[in-house]
Amino acid sequence: MKEDWYRKAYGPSAAKTYETSLFNLITTEFGYIGGPDVVKLFAKKIVELNNQYYLREEFVRPGQMRWLVLKAGQKYSKSKKLSDMQLIPVTLTLICPEDIEDRITKVKKNELIEKLIVRLCTETKEQGGVLTETDVAILLRVSGAMISNHVTSYEKRTKKVIPRAGTEMDMGKSLTHKRLAFHNYKKKIPTSENARLINHTPESVDRYIKDGTRIEKLYTAGYNEWDMAFFTGLPIYVVKEYVEIIKSYEKEKKKALVIKHSYIL
Repeated sequence: MKEDWYRKAYGPSAAKTYETSLFNLITTEFGYIGGPDVVKLFAKKIVELNNQYYLREEFVRPGQMRWLVLKAGQKYSKSKKLSDMQLIPVTLTLICPEDIEDRITKVKKNELIEKLIVRLCTETKEQGGVLTETDVAILLRVSGAMISNHVTSYEKRTKKVIPRAGTEMDMGKSLTHKRLAFHNYKKKIPTSENARLINHTPESVDRYIKDGTRIEKLYTAGYNEWDMAFFTGLPIYVVKEYVEIIKSYEKEKKKALVIKHSYIL
């Protein structure tokens, strides 16, 4: 049988845990209290007890780090600098046992990075903060363009929105959440379900739908994109995005009608 180089190289790293340290302490310092399976069970129970009693956010486990992020719920405007906004500390997991197993099982690099981006952004949101794509780029020591490409690829493929400053606070040109909200609305998906699908509040979804319907009415009336931006007060890049959704929806409707007509004939 051919030797699995990846398992041989990365497998031992999976044992670098608090549980392993407890096991070694018990077997070396406390003498015989049972076989290896008994000691492992004993160590596991201690770890579970620790996890139950030590839930402070300041408790940082191996593979984790503390990072300052924007506090969620703040209003952002172009006239407001990031340095003027509130920050909170969060605990981020850069390496976990699943990552080691992924290396052993030869998960592709792009998938590894995507999973890490999703985890970091999700952990941050759960702790009341939001990461920017620049934050993620700094943490992973790669370019912002690379992070943006991974985020775009993941969201297009999964139809899920990664929670980050661009989508949670409408910063920059992150439009996936608006696109999906309006697209789901056109598919007659209820607001509550729409909000769940894009990981936003129903109030935010209603706002995106309202903007989209305003653009749709102006588009149908024959206004150009710059006029639409003027009348609605929306940035031109947002208007272009909504127009693109409207056009694609019209194409889908025409295609469906052609198929339906061909069946009748």
